[in-house]
Amino acid sequence: MKKLFVLSMSLVMIITMNSCGLGKMIKKYPEVSVTLDNPDLENKGGEVSYTIKGTIPPKYMKKKATMTFTPSLSVDGQKITPPFATITLKGEKAKGEGTTISYKNGGSFTQTGTFKFDESYETAEILSGATASLKKKSHVFPDKNLGEGISNTSSRANLTPTLSETAGNGTHFLYAPHNYKAEFIGRTATIYFDLNSANMNWNNPNNKTNAAKDSIKAFTDFMNNDYIIDRVVISGWASPEGEESNNQGLSERRFQVGKNWFNDKYNTYLKDFAKRNNIKLKDLQKPVFQYVNNANGEDWDGFEAAVEKSRIAQKNQILNVVRSQSNNAMREQKIREMTDIYPEIADAILPPLRRAEIQMICKKHDTYSDTELIRLVQKNPADFSVNERLYAASVADDLETKENIYNSLTTSRNTEGDWRAYNNLAAIKLNEYYKNGNKADLEEALSQLRKAEALSPNNGIILNNMAIADYLQGDLAAAKSNFEASANASVQPVNQNYNTGSLSILNGDYSKAYQLIGNNSCDYNTALLQLLQKDYNAAKNTLDCIQNVDAKTAYLKAVLSARMKNEEGVYSNLEDAISKDSGYKKTAKRDAEFKRYRHSDRFKQLVR
Repeated sequence: MKKLFVLSMSLVMIITMNSCGLGKMIKKYPEVSVTLDNPDLENKGGEVSYTIKGTIPPKYMKKKATMTFTPSLSVDGQKITPPFATITLKGEKAKGEGTTISYKNGGSFTQTGTFKFDESYETAEILSGATASLKKKSHVFPDKNLGEGISNTSSRANLTPTLSETAGNGTHFLYAPHNYKAEFIGRTATIYFDLNSANMNWNNPNNKTNAAKDSIKAFTDFMNNDYIIDRVVISGWASPEGEESNNQGLSERRFQVGKNWFNDKYNTYLKDFAKRNNIKLKDLQKPVFQYVNNANGEDWDGFEAAVEKSRIAQKNQILNVVRSQSNNAMREQKIREMTDIYPEIADAILPPLRRAEIQMICKKHDTYSDTELIRLVQKNPADFSVNERLYAASVADDLETKENIYNSLTTSRNTEGDWRAYNNLAAIKLNEYYKNGNKADLEEALSQLRKAEALSPNNGIILNNMAIADYLQGDLAAAKSNFEASANASVQPVNQNYNTGSLSILNGDYSKAYQLIGNNSCDYNTALLQLLQKDYNAAKNTLDCIQNVDAKTAYLKAVLSARMKNEEGVYSNLEDAISKDSGYKKTAKRDAEFKRYRHSDRFKQLVR
């Protein structure tokens, strides 16, 4: 009975197929090829580009038949057809529009188009249905699977703002310039050394000259004026007749001798200061100096200047010979040869070049350190100028102190008209909003920016901070507009190549993004751009040199590993990203970049 039923159904199908004239087309449909030219579709600036290609075998397309292909997306089992254009084919004698397919030879077709991207498409199945028609009969074929998922990696361009005094590469909540310029004064002492020596020798003839003695006395007297020392610059020099490698080391050792000499002098000064002020020496805290090491090696400029000032009759010939040599080794040799001919070179020109210069640089007017300035500005703000108060805020370590100083400026009648304090308060509040998402911080930041803009219209720094506020609120069009306005501002314009380039990634304009961002080393957005342009090795090098790998960087490394078919890299980097931000579990589960790994046990374990 069962066999009879099967035979009956088969007979019905054969009759049906033959009766509608589509029998052979239905039977041979598996030979029809329909594929995506690139099965890995991706979002680019909110658009998805696709190319569908198909091949019809010979003796398939009946001359009066038509055939339509309706590509679609299936999201959670629901079919969405509008994104794709319908493809229409027709036989050689069929009427209407469509690509004509020869019955004898078969043929091919190509359909190219774009459609708007939606985040739900990340997990969509890409299908192609087909319907064949002949006269009044038609047949609907089962869907063919063309691919799975549409990647959204281009949307991962990310502006990561930080508080900063200067723009530079990257995205920054910008402080206004404080415009405070400290005046510096100083004294320089010079110590001379014997040939090929870094030992202190006060019997060296140059150390016994009145000029050398006067420089050391003036240096010591200046130190006793109790100035705040900003830095100590020590330049070690060697005369250029010896070998260059030996002279460089010699100048390094002379720098160290100069540093030790300065420390001895300063310790003596501290003892005297304690005695003069009736303070115990142990209660004095010795400041930590910034030493600038100028171990310069051979002093060629000093040699030439000394020869020019000398009374040697042939000094021009000497300089021409030295200058005409192609490298330092040959110049050194020529100097050694000429010392036999011109004794003055050995006796008067070279010895003063073997020296260490110790320069003490101090603030001219300030008798207190930055720490003391911060304290006094908060205690007695009216005693200081706006620039001094802004400078004090700039060197303060904690944001609360900065905020207190800025608030004081905005609430004082004498200083409330300066835009900089309002802008700086806004920068701090935007930074807090970026970190904690508190809407109250955003509202206060926007309020302060509006006040700053009223005081200083078309100001690049204010517009920069407004652009970042727009970006943080998701208004990319306004962010782009304000970044561009910031770059073209009449007051304090800011180079916005990096920020506008990063937004160009989101807009799908990769060539413009590359022109603006360039090859920034160790930069997340640069790596993303390289990945999107399929320069995977360059992207890997850029990502690998990023020192502090955060969650988004680890995730991008996982995406790159998937593109490069590095399965272990996918898992290890995903694990790193998820450990730093568990939200990437949900992201990875939907991400089409990982569609080839979705069914592996390790991937399931990571994203569950």
